[in-house]
Amino acid sequence: MLPTIKSEFRKLLTVRSTYIFMIVSLLVVALFAGYGDGFRASSGALKSPGALMTESYNAIEFAGLILSFVGILLVGHEYRYNTIMYTLTTTNRRLKVLGAKFLAVSVFAIVMGLVVSFFSPLCTILGAHFHGRHISPQHFEYWTVIWRCAFVGWGYAMYSFILGILLRNQVGSIVTFLLIPLLGENIIAHVFASTANYLPFAMLQATVDPTGLGNHTTTAHAATVSLTYVVVGLIVSSVLFLRRDAN
Repeated sequence: MLPTIKSEFRKLLTVRSTYIFMIVSLLVVALFAGYGDGFRASSGALKSPGALMTESYNAIEFAGLILSFVGILLVGHEYRYNTIMYTLTTTNRRLKVLGAKFLAVSVFAIVMGLVVSFFSPLCTILGAHFHGRHISPQHFEYWTVIWRCAFVGWGYAMYSFILGILLRNQVGSIVTFLLIPLLGENIIAHVFASTANYLPFAMLQATVDPTGLGNHTTTAHAATVSLTYVVVGLIVSSVLFLRRDAN
């Protein structure tokens, strides 16, 4: 099992796309948090005691979406270049391969989620400092920020990972992954208002911003619904991964 895990981490960390998504996400956070919410921020915005926590949450909601594409590519690259056959023949069980991929994506998503969540407020502080602005004393709950941002980053990555296994096509997985939160969930929420508290991406985002939906969603409810989608998705994708042909 250990050689399989090392192999998946090697695949993840030796492709350019991984580092491209990392750099893009950090640049976007630096632009919005450092320049938009720091250098260009009004004095009133910097007086809010929860400004830096909000920066962390905003960063993971957007940057987490970018970083999650790594989950699709780790699976999609193998099917695109037909290297999945070699991967499956190097181990005696397919479930080991899937577990190793799951572990690699999870570790990457959680680590980068935490990096982004603390990089964002740092950029805001530096941006305000360079413009000669003063940030008022902040109320920053470290453990709350850590678990929420790590969970959201991991949740995004799991959604993309599951789609990659189900569709086994990079373009199809990426398009589906973008259309569901940007278009699909908005249409469903407008047509069936009662479903707003049970949509996968909406609930994942509500984990860090439960008031964003305006329907009294709690953090516990949002996290539970999101985790349910991940667990069910992993079960279904695992069964299909084990039973379908390799290519």
